[in-house]
Amino acid sequence: MRKLLIFAFLTSSFFAFAQLKPIEQEILDEINLVRTNPEDYVQYIDEFLDFWSSGEGERKTAEELKNVLSNMQPLAPLKYSEDLYKSCQQHANYLKRTKKFEHSKTTNAENIQYGNESARFAVIDLLIDHGVADRGHRKNLLNPIFRYFGVYYIEKVDDDYLHLFVQQFR
Repeated sequence: MRKLLIFAFLTSSFFAFAQLKPIEQEILDEINLVRTNPEDYVQYIDEFLDFWSSGEGERKTAEELKNVLSNMQPLAPLKYSEDLYKSCQQHANYLKRTKKFEHSKTTNAENIQYGNESARFAVIDLLIDHGVADRGHRKNLLNPIFRYFGVYYIEKVDDDYLHLFVQQFR
């Protein structure tokens, strides 16, 4: 009986992670990289800015981010949550179905990002958070209180929206 319980636990853990698409796992890994090693992560920000030919405003916001990361203590990595994954999946499918671009009514913290097929660039875009006065996306990614994370990815919502990521934190 004990062997059966251990097998059931290991099997259920495997299937919980098995539903993540490779790009979703890359997003989780990328977020955990910046959380656990913020000072070293600064090196990737200029690559993003150069790739997108970012303007002066975004570069100024990126400098702000680099200062935050350079002075930040490492954080605990986020753990995958199947419940958050399902919530992200539900909202992403709603966005695709309705063609709306809005946050869900969940009590979880939430980021929505589109337009970047690269996991690293999707995360950096949210970290820079240019155009968002309260830096809410950055705050979600770097919040030391959050321990759990879910993400769902849709490659093509329609002809205008490609590479949609819905992320939730708890």
